Amino acid sequence: MDYRIRQGSPTDAPSLMHIEHACRVAAGYLPEEMRFARPRLWRPWLQCNPPFNRNPSVRRIYVAFQHTDILGFVAAAHDSLYGGYDSHIHGLYVLPRYRRQRIGFALLHFMAVWLDNEGLSRATVDTFAGDPTRQFFHRRGAFVISTSEGTPDPASIITYGFPDLRQLAVTIS
Repeated sequence: MDYRIRQGSPTDAPSLMHIEHACRVAAGYLPEEMRFARPRLWRPWLQCNPPFNRNPSVRRIYVAFQHTDILGFVAAAHDSLYGGYDSHIHGLYVLPRYRRQRIGFALLHFMAVWLDNEGLSRATVDTFAGDPTRQFFHRRGAFVISTSEGTPDPASIITYGFPDLRQLAVTIS
């Protein structure tokens, strides 16, 4: 598949909301009320407008696109809730029909390059416990730093940590 990656902008917000919503709707492990929950407002998130202005950090989105269609995106910022981590990946979404084509790897690589160039060395990312794509982060070198394991709820949150963004920025395999 032929696609390219570019930095996202606030004008991409409707497409980003559609992609996040499509990914949640397709997530059979989520309770119904979470599957159809409203996606994040990406334009105010990027611009640090309310309600995302409480911690106005540097933020960036990269999108994978083919012609004019956005296939997936990754969003990150210069902050993390966890000590020792200086950035957080707020979302990595690829439309279900475009998965397993290395788009997620490429998006994560571009984000790691940006964060590494910004002088940031460690990142966190959250996933749902029932998300089968959790292994994606594990294969990229992340490890669990916070979990509510032991609960049977597939919608509980697991936080992964990437201890070395430079390693992600160098390799894309």
